[in-house]
Amino acid sequence: MIARAGTVAVLAAGAITALAAWAWVGSLGAVRSAAAPAAPLPAQTMAPVMPDYLYRNGVVADLEGDVHRHADALNTRMLAGQYLQRFREMPDVGDLLRAVASANRALRLQPRDNVAAESTLASAYTALHKFRLAKRYADDVAALTPWNADAVATDASLAMELGEYREARKLLAASRPARENGGWEIVAARYAEITGDLPEARRLVAAAMLNADDNAYGSAENRAWYHWRAAELEFEAGDLNAARAQYARALAMYPRYWHAMNGLAKVAWARKRWGEARTWALRAADVYPLPDTLGYLYDAQIGSGDRAGAHMTLGLVKAIERIGNAQGINDRLIALFYADHAVMPDRAVAIARRDLATRDDVYAEDTLGWALAMDHRWNEALPHAERAALLGTPDARLLFHTAIVELHNGRKSKAQARLRLALALNPYFHPQQADFALRLLSR
Repeated sequence: MIARAGTVAVLAAGAITALAAWAWVGSLGAVRSAAAPAAPLPAQTMAPVMPDYLYRNGVVADLEGDVHRHADALNTRMLAGQYLQRFREMPDVGDLLRAVASANRALRLQPRDNVAAESTLASAYTALHKFRLAKRYADDVAALTPWNADAVATDASLAMELGEYREARKLLAASRPARENGGWEIVAARYAEITGDLPEARRLVAAAMLNADDNAYGSAENRAWYHWRAAELEFEAGDLNAARAQYARALAMYPRYWHAMNGLAKVAWARKRWGEARTWALRAADVYPLPDTLGYLYDAQIGSGDRAGAHMTLGLVKAIERIGNAQGINDRLIALFYADHAVMPDRAVAIARRDLATRDDVYAEDTLGWALAMDHRWNEALPHAERAALLGTPDARLLFHTAIVELHNGRKSKAQARLRLALALNPYFHPQQADFALRLLSR
């Protein structure tokens, strides 16, 4: 462990400096993004954010040296955890594969009661969208530590990814902690969101976010993630100002946070502020070119008359599908891009079917239904749209998709009701589709 002493000392020094400053810093309410002022923070003293991401490569290198010299279960599973964290900060699928290899090595070295290694495998396989494999490890961890609300909540989260909502509800009910628990609250919020209780989802995420902000030793990326998650729910609820403020706050905590930059692009895209949307989408894509990010960029280029730029962006999405999506991680986002932009709708259907085979949740059903609709296969789209809407998920885009499919199947009154609900939830859910919904209702 001596080789890691230098890096650990740097991390410790950073923590001590930050904690010393905490006594007088009072609040991070003055922190501002370069692009958008942050909204006032809740009335609490937030712990300072430690920039641990600056030392991630050094920590990984030190652990790799330790494992090379002496591979024991502790070193190898710690290395797996660091690979996983580095992926969250600077997405490289290679780090996910390294995390899997290192965690499996730790399991070979300690086959029994190796909760940390199995937890890492559950997280890494989730990020690789191998949800059934991830669920097997999450099941093991929950069985080994039934008192651990976080572990059982992770199992519930994977049940939701697989569309097993009854199991998720049972797991969450059985593991409900007596006091605040950020991990459990985040998963319970996801369940509430999917099953139609958006206010409860927002409340749970806000509580988890405040807990995370009170932890001076938490990862900067992890703390930023809570603010990003809160922003996503604010956007879903149609409060774009609150969403923008939370995205900006996440970016202030972790300056290269691609999730937050993608969110800022989405807010500008929803408002048809094409120049701002283009700027944020380019910044986000520079870190991680997700198909939805490129969708905001493409629409901004079309909206501002940059047809040549839009053509290049479309080419990049096609290239990602052909050579940058070997693990299938971006299947859903690619299918939605193609469907939304009337590009290769038959290909969108094939990709959406592959995503549905991986995880049959409401969003997989929605994606396939929408892809079939955009391929003018309205009858085939209807059962998928119905299953997507079965739980009453308060997502305006999902509601719009279902309404359009219902309209083309002669269900006008249902379609009208869904369009009204979509616009009531978030009148800015999509710059073109929201306008189209308004035109349909005005007829």
